[in-house]
Amino acid sequence: MTRLFCFLALLAVTFSSSLAQLALSEYEVRKIVFGGNSEISEDVLRSLIETKETPGWFWKTLGKISTKIGEAPRYYDPVAFEGDLGRLRRFYADQGFFHASVDTSLEFHPDDQVVDLAFRIHEGARSIIDTLELRGISGLPSILREDIEKKQTLRRGDPYIVQDVDRELRRIVGTFANHGYVRVGVDTVIARQYASTNNVTLIFSFSANERYSFGRITVEHDTTATERVEEDVVHRHLDFQEGDFYSEEKKVDSERNLNRLGVFEASRIEPVVSREALNSLQIPIRVFVRPRPFHELTPEIGAYDENSAFNLVAGVGYNNRNFFGDARNFLTRLRVSLQSIQDIEFSRVFSETGFRDSSLVSRIEVSSQVIQPYVFSNKVSMSVTLAALLEKQKSYFAPIYQARVGLNAQLGRYTRGTIEFNLERVDPTLVGSDTTNAKRELDKREDLKRQFNSILTMTIQRDKRDDLFTPSEGFFHLLSIEEAGFLPKIFGGLLGSELPFANYYKISGVAQWYWDAGTDRRFIWAGRVRGGFARLYDNFTVPVPITRRFFSGGSESIRGWKSRELGAVPFPNQGGNTLFEATLEGRWHLFRHAGSLWFISLPNISLVGFFDVGNIWTDLKFIRASEFAMAAGLGFRWDTIAGPIRIDLGLRVYDPFETTGRKWVTERRFFHDTYSLVHFGIGHSF
Repeated sequence: MTRLFCFLALLAVTFSSSLAQLALSEYEVRKIVFGGNSEISEDVLRSLIETKETPGWFWKTLGKISTKIGEAPRYYDPVAFEGDLGRLRRFYADQGFFHASVDTSLEFHPDDQVVDLAFRIHEGARSIIDTLELRGISGLPSILREDIEKKQTLRRGDPYIVQDVDRELRRIVGTFANHGYVRVGVDTVIARQYASTNNVTLIFSFSANERYSFGRITVEHDTTATERVEEDVVHRHLDFQEGDFYSEEKKVDSERNLNRLGVFEASRIEPVVSREALNSLQIPIRVFVRPRPFHELTPEIGAYDENSAFNLVAGVGYNNRNFFGDARNFLTRLRVSLQSIQDIEFSRVFSETGFRDSSLVSRIEVSSQVIQPYVFSNKVSMSVTLAALLEKQKSYFAPIYQARVGLNAQLGRYTRGTIEFNLERVDPTLVGSDTTNAKRELDKREDLKRQFNSILTMTIQRDKRDDLFTPSEGFFHLLSIEEAGFLPKIFGGLLGSELPFANYYKISGVAQWYWDAGTDRRFIWAGRVRGGFARLYDNFTVPVPITRRFFSGGSESIRGWKSRELGAVPFPNQGGNTLFEATLEGRWHLFRHAGSLWFISLPNISLVGFFDVGNIWTDLKFIRASEFAMAAGLGFRWDTIAGPIRIDLGLRVYDPFETTGRKWVTERRFFHDTYSLVHFGIGHSF
């Protein structure tokens, strides 16, 4: 009888507990609060817990229609909440807060069927690494020890963080593998905490084992491809030879070298696993390549961004990817583009003014280019280009003839450098309804006269973006230095050219940064600063060529103005010699974890808020804070395989060229006097 009574009591307790949990699970989580955390941000803590706040009424309403476009309510789950408590405690311990405590409190509101949750945190003192010891590396080659010791990511005095310890361990093991020790063993990893100091002694102990080298290298072509590239070309672009000590890094870099050639659709480098290889200290290597078709005739109809504006383009190109062998690339192309078609007066262009019409912005380009992929080493390529362009802007058109020679060097995994020498002849002509007045204006202005220029440009860039089309982390930096006038100054007479030429130097740069505000790429911050200036050498009056000046306004610039329509200069569409611009964007993927709605993939849709500031001037000394134009707005992005399709609505927040009392947007009537523009583009603005 006693046993039966105990069983019934236990059953009643279990049943009542289940009913209580069932009742609690009907409460929506209205609010989650963190308190006491100072070292660890609230965003990081929120990303760790499974319990989430219920969405607002708008998203819940959409969620009733479809969870693909809205969100379902989030309810309190005692089991998940208890798991969150354990995750936070383990996380703090992994971050070096060995004495941290995490407690919780709950406040139920039966009338509203909601619950407010709170995590109360006492972080305590954080442990640091006061001793870092590496065992098992003495007696190894000095170059290996230097790589391990000089490139450390973890040092004495750093906070003890388990993720950082794991990352440093992987780096050291990778360094061993890059010096031939592919079977390195990790004997022990000791993290000893001392109660007296609260600090940690960290000890890594390794066994290097045998040192391996690259064995026989064989090249295999895909049997489905009809084209063949000489094996010497493949071997020449490998960063290793038979007999070199094995290196994973060199193997990966060699794959990049082959892919950069452009002649291969795919390339893969892999060790050959065989019975003989298992008993040898040499690792045979197989290089698999699939060549692309050597000859390609490509019609081109589409759209692209140039001059901070949306352009429609049509053209045709011929590409020979193995021009006289050696993976040499030859490309010739004819391209015609139209810009700002909404402004073009087509009836007038076709019936009266033709190509000289002031509403027409276009370009016709014919070019031929040869790229030699190997110069001095497989990290350096050379290009030779001949081009003829006819550039038409609203106020002028300019035939441009160019001959360019460039060297492109891969200076590091993320760093490239280029040197380009350009001979350029420019013959600008003003256009307008009054040809006589246009000619008089041309005669008065030095900057619109015919020029023959030699231009030497040196550029270095470092690109550590995590994605080319939609970056969420990393940065892109570029610095360019340009000098013009040396060749015609010395040899102009000998070459029979008496045309005026510009003698100037120009420095310009761009810095772009990207960072994820959370952990799942839902909200991305993107910032950019760019600027530069050009200055004539003493005693020279021929201006900087119109093709080499700075321009402002447009879809990739200050978005409250059209392309080339902003400037603290007499003629903004003819550029200035000084530029400064800064942009901040917030990119919100509001449907990050949604599915598809009909044919639209909702995670590919994002909204953007932006703020732009900047302008161009004739010289550095004329920069004025009061002349910085400002624009803000909202944008829409739809990610495609060719990059995001972009629509931006830009509003002039501050117009430095408006009359006093109308410069700020708050001083103008919103609907009648507010200046706003819609910009279209392909790809992010930066």
